[in-house]
Amino acid sequence: MRIRQLVLLSAYLLTDGGISSKTEKEWTIYFRNKDANIIREFQKQLFSCCGKKGYITKRKDGTDFVRLHSRKLAYRLFELSESYRTKACNEFPICKHLKGKLSSCTLFGTIKIDDIEYPKAKIPEPVFRSDKLAKEFLRIYASCDGGISVIPAKNKKGSKFLVRKIFISVKHPILNNQITELLKKIGFSPSQYKDQVRLVKKEDILKFAKDIRFIRGSKISNDSKFLSGFDKNFILKQVVKSYNNPKNLLAFLQDIRASSRLIRD
Repeated sequence: MRIRQLVLLSAYLLTDGGISSKTEKEWTIYFRNKDANIIREFQKQLFSCCGKKGYITKRKDGTDFVRLHSRKLAYRLFELSESYRTKACNEFPICKHLKGKLSSCTLFGTIKIDDIEYPKAKIPEPVFRSDKLAKEFLRIYASCDGGISVIPAKNKKGSKFLVRKIFISVKHPILNNQITELLKKIGFSPSQYKDQVRLVKKEDILKFAKDIRFIRGSKISNDSKFLSGFDKNFILKQVVKSYNNPKNLLAFLQDIRASSRLIRD
């Protein structure tokens, strides 16, 4: 298993996946997502690491759930990050070690930040040593736990303008800081919030579109009221074009909102 392949696999697991156990010899690598293109890319990455694509099942919430039982792969991944759980230990579902069961927190311990217990999740160190690997890692991370947002607004004079941002959702304080520092390292100027890291400046959004982008074919999630289901890279492309001609994107967004109102009515 090459280190690059493992590092890229870790990006999927730190967002919508994880590693769980029944016993010290039985470990399961898993990943869940509703986007078929992201699931397909995850399985490709998994195959590049161990020659297997895992077992896939459909969940009631519409997500595809991929799992693979491999103690060897789990421990190789633990060399990069001692945990792949990114929620606080007492957040639902509570961490297994709090119930006296085996987990990565049992093996490697936890950390306390502002008196809250967290697993020892982190971005693998090789990501910080290679700009190319950093961009590949961020493409996966932003595709799984982030996206592109563009909203029409009006100023006090009634003139319309666009509020554009690329965002990465990240609640774990260590990961939040690391994503922010990683973006800075490769030339971005991110805005850091408690649960999110954003790119809002024109030069940052243009640079993201040129250097990183999203996983090909990945779609905007249902969290977006009007852009749900649109290709993330398509909307990113329209945002880039809007810096020269905002009227076209404003008209596009207004048409979508009008269509949504007609459907609801």
